[in-house]
Amino acid sequence: MKAFMRIIAVLAIMAIASCGGSGTTTVKIAYLYAVGQGANAVVGLTVQNDGELAGLSVPQFSTNPIPVALAVTPNKNFIYVANSTSNTVSGYSLNHGSGFLTPVGTAVPPTPVGTNPIAVGVDSTGQFLFVLNQGSNNILTFSIDSVRGLLTAVGSPVTVPANSQFMVVSPNSAFLYVSAGTGISGFAIGPGGALSAVAGSPFTAGTDIRGMAIDSQGQFLYAADRGGNQVASFSIQGSGVLAAVSGSPFAAGTQPMMVTVDATGKLLYTANEGSNDVSAYTVSSGALTQVSGSPYGAAGSGVVTAAQPVFVTVDATNQFLYIANSGSKGIMAFTIKASDGTLTAVTNSPFGQVIAPQVLLSAK
Repeated sequence: MKAFMRIIAVLAIMAIASCGGSGTTTVKIAYLYAVGQGANAVVGLTVQNDGELAGLSVPQFSTNPIPVALAVTPNKNFIYVANSTSNTVSGYSLNHGSGFLTPVGTAVPPTPVGTNPIAVGVDSTGQFLFVLNQGSNNILTFSIDSVRGLLTAVGSPVTVPANSQFMVVSPNSAFLYVSAGTGISGFAIGPGGALSAVAGSPFTAGTDIRGMAIDSQGQFLYAADRGGNQVASFSIQGSGVLAAVSGSPFAAGTQPMMVTVDATGKLLYTANEGSNDVSAYTVSSGALTQVSGSPYGAAGSGVVTAAQPVFVTVDATNQFLYIANSGSKGIMAFTIKASDGTLTAVTNSPFGQVIAPQVLLSAK
């Protein structure tokens, strides 16, 4: 009888182990949201502990035409979407348990109405939302209701250079930067969300500046120079002035569109649309050194169309890198080796999407 019971126990253990396949359990560790051409919606995904992506049980959350940008408050409770052709910003509350997005109200039209909003950003306190309007060449400011997430227009529009491309807000200091053409315009965020130009702005940065990123300490700003195939690196002075880092700019792939920095500020990655790859760098005092094996192909195996990577982000757990491939309608995923920044493709990557993803946002 005892021998029989031992056999039953062994079989039970084997059954439990087999349920996990390899013996590891796949669990959700974060969320990833995407917008892009193909649907007037935010696509919601879960980030698994192996880096793979899976759709939420409710895979899409409707918004106004055409969603082009995403921003999240520091507490990750509210997400905002810029809708370019409808000249609106949609707000959602984030359910941290399910990942579902619930509208905080109807889409909020900018007041006065700005045309073609292309970027949104939240200040480090979570009190203000800034909307960059490419069509009307201005930035509008809204106060954020901390309980409901509703937006209220405050102050007056602030003029920005024509054909502005991107906006980034410092994560821990009161500055905001806008890229346009060869330069980067800086603004100080004052009481009530009021914006004032930083002395000496705009700062010369390259030939065709696109996406930008600021490290988590607010010390350095990095900008993708699409026209120069390089990354410009700046230290952010106490006044908000940008000072070029020694050795800047640093070579990248062809037509870099976006840069991202990991949570430690020690690793940086670029999405290179023209060469269909991702450049990886280690960072020391703002200076960049490409890691061994860089650049890494963004298309993955079996992809025959041009991937056209246009956006790159590190997930909220700082373990994985995700690339929005607008050409092949997929999201490429890599595991990040924290010690040196090298990348390893995640199994089953890239993950096909119903949209051509253009912007990604990770949250927990």
